[in-house]
Amino acid sequence: MELNLKIERSIELLKKTEALALEYNDFGFHLAFSGGKDSQVIYELAKMAGVKFQAFFYKTSVDPPELLQFIKSNYPEVEWLKPEMTMFQLIYKKGILPLRMVRFCCEFLKERNGIDAVVATGIRADESKKRAERQEFEHSCIKGKDKVLLHPILEWTKQDVLQFLSDRNIEMCSLYEIQERIGCVGCPMSPKAMRRDFERYPNFKRAYVNTVQKLMVEKGKYSEFESAEDVVDWWSSGKSRDVFLKEMKN
Repeated sequence: MELNLKIERSIELLKKTEALALEYNDFGFHLAFSGGKDSQVIYELAKMAGVKFQAFFYKTSVDPPELLQFIKSNYPEVEWLKPEMTMFQLIYKKGILPLRMVRFCCEFLKERNGIDAVVATGIRADESKKRAERQEFEHSCIKGKDKVLLHPILEWTKQDVLQFLSDRNIEMCSLYEIQERIGCVGCPMSPKAMRRDFERYPNFKRAYVNTVQKLMVEKGKYSEFESAEDVVDWWSSGKSRDVFLKEMKN
């Protein structure tokens, strides 16, 4: 499908769903705005559609500083939502670092937002196999409350997104000049990106090390490691715990 047709379809989805969004909130759609390229497209499409919406940025406490500055400078009207706990407080409470298959951080820091609302997101099917299974319109229940999800660009490709922004001279965050995706510093989904970010932002790595140190001393966690630094190095290695520890002994 040509991009122009995809744009028309996305706008039509937003227009058709606006009445439902207004039943939940007077401001209309709860637009999940990450500052990334996909959420920028959703933001622009919502304006083109003429629907009511409020954009929200879910601050996690481990956001790249370039991203925070980009949102402040380019999208001052976006409302920032701060979590009840920082990533480091959450890790201490849970007693473990988040892992690829145990990403409690996403659930707590991001997914609890948008309750009792129609949430417009920038999820695309070509991002992963899991997202390819998603539907344009979804409904979930969180703690007895509704959360309705609308994914207007689910069928868009990465090239569609880049072309859309380029055609409209919409500036993207400078981080895209040096990396493919933008996420939290220390995201377990990509050990390679984690190592890259720890080199770029050593203060974030130090904060993770300090948190692990508290877990080791106060909760007896990760006792098989010699230091908190070793734990974080294992966490960002992409290797299993046994393999990493075996290699350290050799």
